[in-house]
Amino acid sequence: MATSTLEKDFFIEFDKEIYNDHIRNLTNFFTARIQKILRSYTFFNLFFLLLIAGEIIYFFVHLALLAQTFVMAIHLALIFATIFCYFTLHMYVNTQKTEKLIKLKSDFKEACKKIQHDMDEAEKHLTTAHACCKLAAELHGLEYQIYKCWSKLGFLSVSLERLNCWWFWGDIHFMKELLLQICVSEHIKLVRMEPTDPGAHTGLANAYVMLSGLYVDPRTIEGLDDDHWIPPAKYNESFQAKFRAAAEKAVEEFKILSVYAPHDPWVHAQLAYSYHDLQMPMEEIREYETIMHLCPDDKETLYKLGKLYFEQGQNAKGLEVYENLKRSNYQKGESLIHFYGA
Repeated sequence: MATSTLEKDFFIEFDKEIYNDHIRNLTNFFTARIQKILRSYTFFNLFFLLLIAGEIIYFFVHLALLAQTFVMAIHLALIFATIFCYFTLHMYVNTQKTEKLIKLKSDFKEACKKIQHDMDEAEKHLTTAHACCKLAAELHGLEYQIYKCWSKLGFLSVSLERLNCWWFWGDIHFMKELLLQICVSEHIKLVRMEPTDPGAHTGLANAYVMLSGLYVDPRTIEGLDDDHWIPPAKYNESFQAKFRAAAEKAVEEFKILSVYAPHDPWVHAQLAYSYHDLQMPMEEIREYETIMHLCPDDKETLYKLGKLYFEQGQNAKGLEVYENLKRSNYQKGESLIHFYGA
């Protein structure tokens, strides 16, 4: 589908190479800082884990030599004291790590302000939001790559990726969440400045879509890379609730856009995608029907509509779409019939 005017208006604001260069440098610098913070806490965990393992090994190796009960008790007490210290300090260290990531988010926002001296207020909000989105995008998949496997030990790469994700996923997710929340906040400020500007609502809708993508159930993503281990937390109810909240807000913004631009197919396509994510098939059908009214030659949308008709038991309409696609020799038309009775 062709890019709409609204979509172009949203992205044209950042078509300034000098600011893009500054933002690129900032994202590279802060990505490195995030990695440095996370790696520093790895050493803390490894130190205590190796210390505890060493004490346990020493105890069992010398078990026969520790004839006196008093000496054995001292060694056991030392092991338990080390474990207690580790878990106590671990809570403190995790708190410190969270505070450092929050401060890093604030530092990034302040760094963005330093490149905005020639901008008006609206451009400042847009540039900050864009920079936060860029950094969040740079962090995508980083949880698998904090530590990389040596080329000579390639057979361990999958295990190391899984260990990386298990250890760092929560921190990377938290940082992306902070950044995308700033993005939403900056677009809300822009809407408050220009409440009737369709471009402002487009930006806010896209921000909510990106935020909802942070919580989306991986099983619903087409073309999911099954080679990567996915943390079980991605499937829990709290993530589903956050996803629905963000997706519903995106829908509200797209509804506003449909009032301002009722004949823009891009707006209705975004509404259809949002309804699909929210598992609202009848609303999704309605939006695709609107697109077909606006763009009657859009065969890809017609195919999606036919698939939905079959899935919702509207077989007569589905067959009508199937015959239409066959007559037009659409490449995927023949496969549509496989959804009959779905």
